[in-house]
Amino acid sequence: MSILKKFSYALTAAAVMGATAHAEDKQYLVGVNSFGESAEYAHTLTQEIQEHPWVKDGKVKIVVFDGKFDSLLQSNAIDTMITQKFDAIIMESFDKDASAAPIEKAIDAGIPVIGSALETSSEKITSQVIVDDPLGGKMIGDFMAERLKGQGNIVILEGPIGQSAQISRRQGIDASLAANTGIKLIASKSANWSRAEGQAVMENWLSAYSGQINGVLSENDEMALGAIEAIKSAGLDPKDIPVIGIDGIPDGKRAVQSGEMYMSLYKYAKAEGQGALDLALRQLVGEKYEPQSEIWKSLKIDWAGGTSKHYTVPWLVLNHENIGKYID
Repeated sequence: MSILKKFSYALTAAAVMGATAHAEDKQYLVGVNSFGESAEYAHTLTQEIQEHPWVKDGKVKIVVFDGKFDSLLQSNAIDTMITQKFDAIIMESFDKDASAAPIEKAIDAGIPVIGSALETSSEKITSQVIVDDPLGGKMIGDFMAERLKGQGNIVILEGPIGQSAQISRRQGIDASLAANTGIKLIASKSANWSRAEGQAVMENWLSAYSGQINGVLSENDEMALGAIEAIKSAGLDPKDIPVIGIDGIPDGKRAVQSGEMYMSLYKYAKAEGQGALDLALRQLVGEKYEPQSEIWKSLKIDWAGGTSKHYTVPWLVLNHENIGKYID
């Protein structure tokens, strides 16, 4: 072999080795398009993503965009991530329908988008890892019917109108009401996931329907906690007007432990956060990527090669009997 050919092969080998080393050393840039960091659940989800093994090892850089409950801000964030050539996006869609076009814009630009926490109506989204919200709504409705022994008047505190969790949880609640005809809905209103708004709405209801409310279904814990404050401020005992929430945030768990909240459904922020990042990395690294978060094994979620369109995170019922196991 000539010296020239040997030199050429050496350069080629060096280039291949260098490219491989570069691929292994690459730091992936992933954006988290949060629906609103002021919401305790969204902030917790962000924190869980930051605890992912590859983030802690420096293999992934996370940049958080606070959507502040505004679909336009979320759309603008996607434009920024496209311009700055982010490797992947974790999307918490504040508005189910409004999120579709921005998501598809990112995908058309070659950026995988993983849905987390909330659904989008886009069929092009790379993958989604979320809970079964219709089931969650049905569960809390059925638990309330059981608590009230099939008879009573309830009110419903809803999330922001148009958000997937609001739509789907209400579908589940309505299915429960249809099956439990002795439970009557006398009022429902959005309190936008807010504890303060939940308290204000509940105060109005306690005045308008004095002595008529037997139970409160809340589509999240923040609003449920606000309702409990309104009940106490009115001189009533929350144990006499059972309140059921969803999310299992720390204050919610403490309220279940004290008996002020009848029960809650725990929504695994770690699974929706770290699971979404694992799915994003599977798109970036390729089929050799193995999920790094322990949630796949601990929650028995089928990894399915990391290429399925939809992954479902299970619910955990938190009640007075088991809450001691889950208090931090």
